[in-house]
Amino acid sequence: MNKSGPAGVPGDPTPADPQVPPAGPEGLGRALRHRGAQVAVSLLLAGGLLYLFLRRVEIGPLREAIRSADTRWLWASLAIAISTFVLRALRWTWLLRPVGRVPFWPSFLATAVGFAANNLPARVGEVIRPALLARMRRLPFSALLASILFERALDGGSVLFFLLLAVLLGIPGSTGGGAAFAMMRTGALVAAAVFVLLVGAALLLLFRREAAARLFGRLADRLPAAWQPRVRSAAAAFPEGFASLSSPSLLATVVGSSLLMWLVINAQIYAVMRAFHIVLPFSASFVVTAAAVLGLAVPTPGGIGSYQAAVQYALTRFYGVPLAPASGVAVLAWAVSFLPITLIGLAALTTRTVRERGGREDGNLGR
Repeated sequence: MNKSGPAGVPGDPTPADPQVPPAGPEGLGRALRHRGAQVAVSLLLAGGLLYLFLRRVEIGPLREAIRSADTRWLWASLAIAISTFVLRALRWTWLLRPVGRVPFWPSFLATAVGFAANNLPARVGEVIRPALLARMRRLPFSALLASILFERALDGGSVLFFLLLAVLLGIPGSTGGGAAFAMMRTGALVAAAVFVLLVGAALLLLFRREAAARLFGRLADRLPAAWQPRVRSAAAAFPEGFASLSSPSLLATVVGSSLLMWLVINAQIYAVMRAFHIVLPFSASFVVTAAAVLGLAVPTPGGIGSYQAAVQYALTRFYGVPLAPASGVAVLAWAVSFLPITLIGLAALTTRTVRERGGREDGNLGR
């Protein structure tokens, strides 16, 4: 559907713009309410996993390992880490091309703020990021939220690609036995099967919109009457976030950029490993990165506890790395991945682009 001029602000739609769901950024407060139980579980998980990580660590050897780390590799990993968020923001602009043309700068600011907010319990940044961009660019919130789900699918597929590549190579440098190798191979194949099913569901949502609309309609009928219009309106805009799948050239762009971004993330992990004088094949970073992503699937604030425990386990279990340098990698790789983007996100909150509401929506919906 072609549009000219600014679109309605999500949460304050105009009758002429049915693409904008009423449950927009102003509904963010409602979406984040009553999360006390989620916050409590998140904090308990973080505490438990951090305890599991620290109970194996002797502080003296860990301190010495960090002190002896090569700062040149650490600075390199820091630069690489920041570049990954540049690539992530660029990929988001391409993902959103069917919804509207989003400039890089608003995409980067929303990405930085969202990832900074993920340091809070319950991963609220996953909602804040699309909500903030929807407010800045006057785009439909549901389509932007769907694009985040599409992002996660691309991320999962990219991590699986590199992990399967490491498995096909026989996991060079691994000291784990046959049981460890079999466990990793089975896990990778199961995850790949789940990924294929998710992609199939996304394709069904995109290409069988009438069937998907009927399904959403039946689900909406079971909700309280006050919620039904919002659910139906959101369902109408939701498939726009997956519309990149319908364009072969755009799909190739976002898939290629995803693989490039995760190759760079692997390089970031590898640089931290080299900083701790761990000499392993580059493919070892594929396994460690996959472990870190698996750890981040546990909803702890900022990945605290889950990230460190997963990286420590991968390095010691599969590659026989001594505990002190493995723990040092787990701590500093997390710091490099989370702290800079958090500071950038906090700084982004002070910018005029983020504070002011309502830029123009560039481009046409459905293009």
